[in-house]
Amino acid sequence: MFFSNTAAQDISDISVLIKTFQRPKTVNRAIQQIRKFYPDIKILLADDSQKSTEILDPKTQVYRLPFDSGLSKGRNFLLSKVETEYFLIMDDDHFFSRGTHLKKMVDILEREDFDILSCLVFERSKSKKELYRKRLIDFYLNIELENGELKFLDGYHTSHKDYKVCDLVHNFFLAKTKRVKAMGGWDERLKIAEHADFFIQTKQAGLKVGYTPRSKVNHVHLSEERFSNDYAAFRKRMSEFRRIWIEKHGITQIMRRDGSVLSSQDFIAQKGW
Repeated sequence: MFFSNTAAQDISDISVLIKTFQRPKTVNRAIQQIRKFYPDIKILLADDSQKSTEILDPKTQVYRLPFDSGLSKGRNFLLSKVETEYFLIMDDDHFFSRGTHLKKMVDILEREDFDILSCLVFERSKSKKELYRKRLIDFYLNIELENGELKFLDGYHTSHKDYKVCDLVHNFFLAKTKRVKAMGGWDERLKIAEHADFFIQTKQAGLKVGYTPRSKVNHVHLSEERFSNDYAAFRKRMSEFRRIWIEKHGITQIMRRDGSVLSSQDFIAQKGW
């Protein structure tokens, strides 16, 4: 039986981990949304911005890291501070809503023996009529890596009304602390472009990954920060860091989910994640 999403839920065994960089308005909005639905949940935040971010929420535990330490190093640092059984990884532009049911996620994770469980992620986009609507970001994939070829594949290992089992999910997920610590967390050389590498590693370590449609979160861009020079310039280094994990895994070609095949060099040079 699922529980209602209220502040009365016992979420004392969950720590929320947020790594932020150069987006003070965005991260404060994100924390505000968490507190709206989970006023007492533990929040640990790592900030490697050039100018220290002022966090308005007094309950959030803030750690200042050297400038541009990177996403992976920041997440590993936060993971090392976790003392709860579970942690929730999120980006600083994930905004909780009434549909963000953490207790449901814990229930499914334990009942079905998941190590990592994500949920539905929506973002706002403009329709042709200039009315705002939400669209589901379909980013749930399987991974195959063999003989130097990395394949991103649609479909699920298991499909159930409460959950799907796959290999790669969003960077919003609940996880068992001990299991992720044991597999080593994130490759700290990857300041960005860490996503695929992390889930290649979780698959190699035998972690069970999936998502549930019984919970959801919003992915919200504040354009004044998303596209500012203070932030966007650092996002343009994807190729530099993508090359690191491509070479680490000995990947020579990539098959995308649409079936098209790229050489590793073309994949490294492309825009996006």
